[in-house]
Amino acid sequence: MLLNIDLPPEGPPPSAAPDAAASPPRGEGGEPPPSAAPDTVASPRREEGGEPPPAERRSSAAGRPPLAGLPVLALIRPLAVLALLAMILGRMVAPAMVGLAVGIERAVHMIELAGAGASQLFAIGAIVVAMALISAVVRSRVPYALRIGAIVAGSFVILVVLHATVQRVPDLSAALIGVSAAILALASAWEALRVPFVRPVAAALGLVGASALVRLAGVLLAVWANDRGSKALAGATSSVATAAFALDALAVLVATVALGAGREARPREAEPSRPRLVSPLSLVALASALFATRAALAGAADDASMVEALFRRALDRLLTRPAPVVPLSMQLFVAALSVVIAALALVAPPRLPALGGALALLLVAGSAPEVPLGALSLVIAALCIALAARDERGLWAAMLANERERTSSSLPGAGKPDITGGASG
Repeated sequence: MLLNIDLPPEGPPPSAAPDAAASPPRGEGGEPPPSAAPDTVASPRREEGGEPPPAERRSSAAGRPPLAGLPVLALIRPLAVLALLAMILGRMVAPAMVGLAVGIERAVHMIELAGAGASQLFAIGAIVVAMALISAVVRSRVPYALRIGAIVAGSFVILVVLHATVQRVPDLSAALIGVSAAILALASAWEALRVPFVRPVAAALGLVGASALVRLAGVLLAVWANDRGSKALAGATSSVATAAFALDALAVLVATVALGAGREARPREAEPSRPRLVSPLSLVALASALFATRAALAGAADDASMVEALFRRALDRLLTRPAPVVPLSMQLFVAALSVVIAALALVAPPRLPALGGALALLLVAGSAPEVPLGALSLVIAALCIALAARDERGLWAAMLANERERTSSSLPGAGKPDITGGASG
């Protein structure tokens, strides 16, 4: 028990030195050392080089604030996988396959069940993860205003999601959760923009939050224009919807850049990398989105194939309302690119899996922030990025571990057994 006491850095005075026979210092395994001179007994707390032993370093580090966010951040990527599956199966593919061909009713029913199951699992997991993230943010070092916003906005969104499991959410509550999630996303993005390696993902988060606010304003203008029959308000609605689409498209492009930002391993003394505008992953994403857009445009023809018609119907489910004043091909391309980037962020996350999961969640929530699960996805992404920006030790440890794995795998003798038995001169 004496070894657990945190002693001061100076050694004890000579008069207070313990007797070597009475209390010899203990080594590892509880056995005394083979020979203990009086000088070594007088200062048993120092190792070679003047540094304290591991027990003292652990006791001195016990007073530091714990890394509360790191265990929670490990759950973001699996949760984002469920969110993406729920969106693709339940929101895109299942409705698009209804009436597409004769004799596929059983396959449509199976896909609907799979999408509904993924949505239910995501809802349960998202509520648990959101509560854990709120608790972690409250105990973290983020500003107090962001802590209060996380408690208020996160709790409100969670309550509305729980209410949505019983009955339909009123329009006012849907608009309020969209505004709450968007404001929290803007606040988290502003805080995370100060950290260089989180900056690309934080920029995408801020653009998605701004796009959600502008789009909800457009929806409000559309309701007023419909009630009053005003052509001026209808024209303003189209302009606001176009501005929201521009912000959304910019967010998807920033997410494309963030996907390949800082993926290469560099020595510690090297200069910090800057996000590359063109990377292999971004090229793959752009090519896939172009292919999906071409298939969707061809799906509107009378002689379109079943696959082309499926692409058209599936991407139409992601188009926002009110419709912006932009070409349809551009809308389809942005919708397809957002899905591809979300999938690639989970397969090959930028820097860390938690950031990849947050990037996928904010892209999933971008097209529907007023939907309860969409607002909850945006809240989780915002809190995850805020915690990632503050959890420097955990994130740098994970990044260094990834770089060590890449470096060891690239060495000539990596993976070969050590025939020398580990002995070295």
